[in-house]
Amino acid sequence: MVPLHEKDEDQRFVIILRDITEEKFLTEEMIETEKLSSLFMLAAGVAHEVGNPLNSINIHLQLIKRHLAKTQKTPESLKIGDSVDACVNEVNRLDGIIQNFLKAIRPIQPELNELNILELLDEVLFLQQHEMENLNIRVEVELPPSLPPVLIDRNQVKQVFFNIIKNAVQAIGKGGLIKIQTEPDDEFLNMHFEDNGIGIEEKHLSKIFDPYYSTKEDGSGLGMMIVQRIMRNHGGQIAIKSTPNSGTCVTLRFPLKSKRVKMLGDSTG
Repeated sequence: MVPLHEKDEDQRFVIILRDITEEKFLTEEMIETEKLSSLFMLAAGVAHEVGNPLNSINIHLQLIKRHLAKTQKTPESLKIGDSVDACVNEVNRLDGIIQNFLKAIRPIQPELNELNILELLDEVLFLQQHEMENLNIRVEVELPPSLPPVLIDRNQVKQVFFNIIKNAVQAIGKGGLIKIQTEPDDEFLNMHFEDNGIGIEEKHLSKIFDPYYSTKEDGSGLGMMIVQRIMRNHGGQIAIKSTPNSGTCVTLRFPLKSKRVKMLGDSTG
Protein backbone atom coordinates (compact mmCIF):
# COMPACT_ATOMS: atom_id res chain seq x y z
CA MET A 1 0.00 0.00 0.00
CA VAL A 2 1.68 3.20 -1.21
CA PRO A 3 0.51 6.77 -0.23
CA LEU A 4 -0.03 9.13 -3.20
CA HIS A 5 0.69 12.34 -1.28
CA GLU A 6 2.29 12.23 2.14
CA LYS A 7 1.23 15.76 3.19
CA ASP A 8 -2.39 15.63 2.11
CA GLU A 9 -4.84 15.75 4.99
CA ASP A 10 -7.10 13.38 3.12
CA GLN A 11 -4.55 10.78 2.13
CA ARG A 12 -5.18 8.40 -0.73
CA PHE A 13 -3.40 5.12 -1.31
CA VAL A 14 -2.66 2.73 -4.14
CA ILE A 15 -2.99 -0.97 -3.29
CA ILE A 16 -0.88 -3.31 -5.44
CA LEU A 17 -2.05 -6.91 -5.59
CA ARG A 18 -0.13 -9.77 -7.15
CA ASP A 19 -1.50 -13.24 -7.80
CA ILE A 20 1.10 -15.70 -6.53
CA THR A 21 -1.01 -18.85 -7.03
CA GLU A 22 0.99 -20.14 -9.99
CA GLU A 23 4.29 -19.12 -8.39
CA LYS A 24 3.32 -20.99 -5.19
CA PHE A 25 2.30 -24.07 -7.21
CA LEU A 26 5.59 -24.06 -9.14
CA THR A 27 7.58 -23.69 -5.92
CA GLU A 28 5.75 -26.62 -4.32
CA GLU A 29 6.26 -28.68 -7.48
CA MET A 30 10.00 -27.88 -7.52
CA ILE A 31 10.35 -28.85 -3.85
CA GLU A 32 8.49 -32.12 -4.49
CA THR A 33 10.67 -32.86 -7.54
CA GLU A 34 13.86 -32.25 -5.58
CA LYS A 35 12.54 -34.44 -2.75
CA LEU A 36 11.80 -37.28 -5.18
CA SER A 37 15.18 -36.86 -6.86
CA SER A 38 16.99 -37.14 -3.53
CA LEU A 39 14.83 -40.10 -2.59
CA PHE A 40 15.62 -41.82 -5.87
CA MET A 41 19.37 -41.34 -5.47
CA LEU A 42 19.22 -42.70 -1.92
CA ALA A 43 17.01 -45.63 -2.94
CA ALA A 44 19.21 -46.46 -5.93
CA GLY A 45 22.25 -46.63 -3.67
CA VAL A 46 20.46 -48.80 -1.12
CA ALA A 47 19.05 -51.03 -3.88
CA HIS A 48 22.56 -51.57 -5.25
CA GLU A 49 24.02 -52.41 -1.85
CA VAL A 50 21.11 -54.71 -0.94
CA GLY A 51 20.77 -56.21 -4.42
CA ASN A 52 24.26 -57.69 -4.53
CA PRO A 53 23.95 -59.84 -1.37
CA LEU A 54 20.39 -60.80 -2.37
CA ASN A 55 21.69 -62.04 -5.70
CA SER A 56 24.45 -63.97 -3.96
CA ILE A 57 21.98 -65.54 -1.51
CA ASN A 58 19.72 -66.53 -4.41
CA ILE A 59 22.61 -68.23 -6.27
CA HIS A 60 23.58 -70.26 -3.21
CA LEU A 61 19.97 -71.25 -2.57
CA GLN A 62 19.74 -72.54 -6.15
CA LEU A 63 22.92 -74.59 -5.59
CA ILE A 64 21.43 -76.07 -2.42
CA LYS A 65 18.28 -77.01 -4.33
CA ARG A 66 20.38 -78.78 -7.01
CA HIS A 67 22.29 -80.76 -4.37
CA LEU A 68 19.05 -81.70 -2.64
CA ALA A 69 17.59 -82.93 -5.93
CA LYS A 70 20.50 -85.39 -6.23
CA THR A 71 20.17 -86.76 -2.71
CA GLN A 72 17.84 -89.47 -1.51
CA LYS A 73 14.35 -88.27 -0.70
CA THR A 74 13.80 -88.43 3.05
CA PRO A 75 11.37 -86.56 5.33
CA GLU A 76 14.30 -84.46 6.52
CA SER A 77 15.53 -83.57 3.01
CA LEU A 78 11.99 -82.71 1.92
CA LYS A 79 11.64 -80.43 4.93
CA ILE A 80 14.93 -78.72 4.04
CA GLY A 81 13.74 -78.36 0.46
CA ASP A 82 10.56 -76.62 1.64
CA SER A 83 12.64 -74.23 3.75
CA VAL A 84 14.90 -73.45 0.78
CA ASP A 85 11.85 -72.75 -1.40
CA ALA A 86 10.50 -70.41 1.27
CA CYS A 87 13.82 -68.56 1.34
CA VAL A 88 13.89 -68.26 -2.47
CA ASN A 89 10.36 -66.83 -2.44
CA GLU A 90 11.29 -64.28 0.21
CA VAL A 91 14.43 -63.23 -1.68
CA ASN A 92 12.34 -62.76 -4.84
CA ARG A 93 9.77 -60.79 -2.86
CA LEU A 94 12.44 -58.47 -1.45
CA ASP A 95 13.88 -57.95 -4.93
CA GLY A 96 10.36 -57.15 -6.22
CA ILE A 97 9.83 -54.58 -3.46
CA ILE A 98 13.08 -52.83 -4.39
CA GLN A 99 12.31 -52.84 -8.12
CA ASN A 100 8.75 -51.59 -7.63
CA PHE A 101 9.96 -48.75 -5.44
CA LEU A 102 12.58 -47.71 -7.98
CA LYS A 103 9.99 -47.78 -10.77
CA ALA A 104 7.68 -45.62 -8.68
CA ILE A 105 10.16 -42.81 -8.12
CA ARG A 106 12.34 -43.08 -11.24
CA PRO A 107 11.72 -40.04 -13.50
CA ILE A 108 10.35 -41.41 -16.81
CA GLN A 109 9.53 -38.90 -19.52
CA PRO A 110 6.19 -39.63 -21.23
CA GLU A 111 6.03 -40.45 -24.93
CA LEU A 112 3.45 -37.84 -25.92
CA ASN A 113 1.01 -38.48 -28.75
CA GLU A 114 -2.38 -37.06 -29.67
CA LEU A 115 -4.68 -39.82 -28.49
CA ASN A 116 -8.37 -40.21 -27.73
CA ILE A 117 -8.31 -40.12 -23.95
CA LEU A 118 -11.81 -41.59 -23.73
CA GLU A 119 -10.71 -44.70 -25.62
CA LEU A 120 -8.03 -45.25 -22.99
CA LEU A 121 -10.65 -44.82 -20.28
CA ASP A 122 -12.88 -47.42 -21.99
CA GLU A 123 -9.97 -49.88 -22.14
CA VAL A 124 -9.34 -49.53 -18.40
CA LEU A 125 -13.03 -49.82 -17.52
CA PHE A 126 -13.23 -52.98 -19.62
CA LEU A 127 -10.30 -54.50 -17.69
CA GLN A 128 -12.03 -53.76 -14.37
CA GLN A 129 -15.56 -54.54 -15.53
CA HIS A 130 -15.69 -58.07 -14.10
CA GLU A 131 -14.62 -56.97 -10.61
CA MET A 132 -17.11 -54.09 -10.57
CA GLU A 133 -19.96 -56.33 -11.75
CA ASN A 134 -19.19 -58.81 -8.97
CA LEU A 135 -19.40 -55.97 -6.45
CA ASN A 136 -22.52 -54.50 -8.08
CA ILE A 137 -20.77 -51.17 -8.69
CA ARG A 138 -22.27 -48.90 -11.34
CA VAL A 139 -20.21 -46.57 -13.51
CA GLU A 140 -21.68 -43.43 -15.05
CA VAL A 141 -19.65 -41.52 -17.65
CA GLU A 142 -20.83 -38.00 -18.56
CA LEU A 143 -19.23 -36.47 -21.64
CA PRO A 144 -19.55 -33.21 -23.57
CA PRO A 145 -20.38 -33.38 -27.32
CA SER A 146 -16.69 -32.98 -28.23
CA LEU A 147 -13.33 -32.75 -26.50
CA PRO A 148 -10.24 -30.73 -27.45
CA PRO A 149 -7.10 -32.77 -28.27
CA VAL A 150 -4.47 -33.56 -25.63
CA LEU A 151 -0.97 -35.05 -25.88
CA ILE A 152 -0.54 -38.05 -23.59
CA ASP A 153 1.44 -41.24 -23.07
CA ARG A 154 -0.87 -44.22 -23.64
CA ASN A 155 0.53 -46.63 -21.05
CA GLN A 156 1.19 -44.04 -18.36
CA VAL A 157 -2.29 -42.51 -18.56
CA LYS A 158 -3.88 -45.97 -18.52
CA GLN A 159 -1.91 -46.63 -15.34
CA VAL A 160 -3.29 -43.40 -13.84
CA PHE A 161 -6.87 -44.37 -14.68
CA PHE A 162 -6.40 -47.92 -13.40
CA ASN A 163 -5.03 -46.78 -10.02
CA ILE A 164 -7.75 -44.19 -9.45
CA ILE A 165 -10.63 -46.50 -10.43
CA LYS A 166 -9.13 -49.35 -8.40
CA ASN A 167 -8.97 -47.08 -5.33
CA ALA A 168 -12.59 -46.05 -5.90
CA VAL A 169 -13.71 -49.69 -6.16
CA GLN A 170 -11.92 -50.56 -2.91
CA ALA A 171 -13.39 -47.52 -1.16
CA ILE A 172 -16.94 -48.40 -2.23
CA GLY A 173 -16.94 -52.10 -1.47
CA LYS A 174 -20.29 -53.49 -2.59
CA GLY A 175 -23.13 -51.66 -4.31
CA GLY A 176 -22.05 -48.13 -5.12
CA LEU A 177 -21.46 -45.60 -7.86
CA ILE A 178 -18.44 -44.23 -9.70
CA LYS A 179 -19.23 -41.10 -11.71
CA ILE A 180 -16.73 -39.90 -14.32
CA GLN A 181 -17.18 -36.42 -15.79
CA THR A 182 -15.04 -34.74 -18.44
CA GLU A 183 -15.04 -31.04 -19.24
CA PRO A 184 -12.46 -28.68 -20.77
CA ASP A 185 -11.58 -25.12 -19.84
CA ASP A 186 -9.26 -22.65 -21.59
CA GLU A 187 -6.08 -24.50 -20.61
CA PHE A 188 -6.91 -28.00 -19.40
CA LEU A 189 -9.04 -31.04 -20.05
CA ASN A 190 -10.48 -31.87 -16.63
CA MET A 191 -11.55 -35.37 -15.63
CA HIS A 192 -13.43 -35.91 -12.37
CA PHE A 193 -13.60 -39.40 -10.81
CA GLU A 194 -16.20 -39.32 -8.04
CA ASP A 195 -17.24 -42.23 -5.82
CA ASN A 196 -19.66 -42.62 -2.92
CA GLY A 197 -17.29 -44.74 -0.85
CA ILE A 198 -15.95 -44.43 2.67
CA GLY A 199 -14.02 -41.23 1.93
CA ILE A 200 -10.71 -40.07 3.38
CA GLU A 201 -10.19 -38.32 6.70
CA GLU A 202 -8.67 -34.85 6.51
CA LYS A 203 -5.57 -35.91 8.46
CA HIS A 204 -4.77 -38.45 5.73
CA LEU A 205 -5.33 -36.21 2.69
CA SER A 206 -2.00 -34.37 2.96
CA LYS A 207 -0.14 -37.71 3.01
CA ILE A 208 -1.92 -39.39 0.09
CA PHE A 209 1.03 -38.88 -2.27
CA ASP A 210 3.74 -39.83 0.24
CA PRO A 211 5.71 -43.01 -0.59
CA TYR A 212 4.60 -46.12 1.30
CA TYR A 213 1.74 -44.27 2.99
CA SER A 214 -1.52 -46.19 2.79
CA THR A 215 -4.68 -46.43 4.88
CA LYS A 216 -5.32 -49.94 3.50
CA GLU A 217 -3.90 -53.02 5.20
CA ASP A 218 -2.72 -54.52 1.91
CA GLY A 219 -1.81 -51.22 0.22
CA SER A 220 1.72 -50.58 -1.04
CA GLY A 221 1.47 -46.81 -0.67
CA LEU A 222 2.96 -46.29 -4.14
CA GLY A 223 -0.14 -46.03 -6.36
CA MET A 224 -1.03 -42.37 -5.82
CA MET A 225 2.62 -41.37 -5.74
CA ILE A 226 2.98 -42.86 -9.23
CA VAL A 227 -0.20 -41.11 -10.37
CA GLN A 228 1.09 -37.73 -9.18
CA ARG A 229 4.46 -38.25 -10.87
CA ILE A 230 2.84 -39.18 -14.19
CA MET A 231 0.50 -36.18 -14.10
CA ARG A 232 3.36 -33.79 -13.37
CA ASN A 233 5.47 -35.30 -16.15
CA HIS A 234 2.53 -34.57 -18.47
CA GLY A 235 2.48 -30.94 -17.31
CA GLY A 236 -0.82 -31.67 -15.60
CA GLN A 237 -2.24 -31.53 -12.11
CA ILE A 238 -4.15 -33.74 -9.68
CA ALA A 239 -6.46 -32.67 -6.86
CA ILE A 240 -8.41 -34.69 -4.30
CA LYS A 241 -11.51 -33.70 -2.32
CA SER A 242 -13.00 -36.12 0.14
CA THR A 243 -15.57 -36.35 2.92
CA PRO A 244 -15.52 -39.28 5.36
CA ASN A 245 -18.52 -41.62 4.92
CA SER A 246 -19.60 -39.67 1.86
CA GLY A 247 -17.07 -40.17 -0.91
CA THR A 248 -14.05 -38.90 -2.80
CA CYS A 249 -13.52 -36.90 -5.98
CA VAL A 250 -10.20 -37.08 -7.81
CA THR A 251 -9.66 -34.45 -10.51
CA LEU A 252 -7.07 -34.88 -13.25
CA ARG A 253 -6.08 -31.86 -15.35
CA PHE A 254 -4.38 -32.56 -18.68
CA PRO A 255 -2.97 -29.53 -20.57
CA LEU A 256 -4.63 -28.99 -23.94
CA LYS A 257 -2.56 -29.55 -27.07
CA SER A 258 -3.13 -25.91 -28.09
CA LYS A 259 -1.73 -24.77 -24.74
CA ARG A 260 1.37 -26.92 -25.20
CA VAL A 261 1.96 -25.56 -28.71
CA LYS A 262 1.68 -22.00 -27.40
CA MET A 263 4.13 -22.71 -24.55
CA LEU A 264 6.64 -24.18 -27.00
CA GLY A 265 6.28 -21.17 -29.26
CA ASP A 266 6.85 -18.77 -26.38
CA SER A 267 9.97 -20.62 -25.24
CA THR A 268 11.59 -20.59 -28.70
CA GLY A 269 10.63 -17.07 -29.61
